[in-house]
Amino acid sequence: MKHTIARITLVLLLSCSPLTHSQAAQNSPVELSADTIQYDSTQQIIIANGNVNMIQEKAAMTGSHAEYNSKTREAYVTGGVRLVKDDATLLAAEVRSYDNTHMVATGAPVLTQGDSELTGPQIDYYTDQQYAIVTGWAKLKTTDSVMTANQIESFFAENRAVAQGDVHIVSSARQLDATADQAVYYGSKGEQGKTVLSGNPKAVQEGNVLTGNTMTLYLDKKNIDVQGRSKLIIIPQ
Repeated sequence: MKHTIARITLVLLLSCSPLTHSQAAQNSPVELSADTIQYDSTQQIIIANGNVNMIQEKAAMTGSHAEYNSKTREAYVTGGVRLVKDDATLLAAEVRSYDNTHMVATGAPVLTQGDSELTGPQIDYYTDQQYAIVTGWAKLKTTDSVMTANQIESFFAENRAVAQGDVHIVSSARQLDATADQAVYYGSKGEQGKTVLSGNPKAVQEGNVLTGNTMTLYLDKKNIDVQGRSKLIIIPQ
């Protein structure tokens, strides 16, 4: 049986929702508001249109259209989607949710947390793990550098990112341009704020060229450490 309700807020006491991020939160109520809400009690499908707003505990998702299947734990939200969870914000044209914790964002998705901004053609965001992955083409912006690669994984709880394939780092503040096959970015103070490059790393800084087996770029200063056989080409100023 289908029920259509206009301009209403519903509190759904469901065992799952598109904004559930842990087993402990699965039984917490979800507040759903929209201009119109249609509920198919037989199929257990909810369709909401216009100013959609879904809130559960510390998570909130907004958009213009939403569909949720409580049987399969799948959700589909479109129209300027905005998902906010703790200090992370995900923006996209559309977001699909699987098993309550896996968000797949497409349509110019942008995921920000702190001073980090992750973009790409598609972002897979696992909210319960504070983990995101972008493949095909990925870009990670930090305070004063931009890193691009074929794939970037972000571990937000650790303030760490792992890049694979055609890694390219540019920092105008440090007059730095670096490339490598792999890179690991550590943004936490405990790791001194650094990026470790491996696989044919090469750095060009103020015209000087440095190569080696493994290279460490320190973010709070212009120091570069090189491990293994290295070569430095100094361009006279």
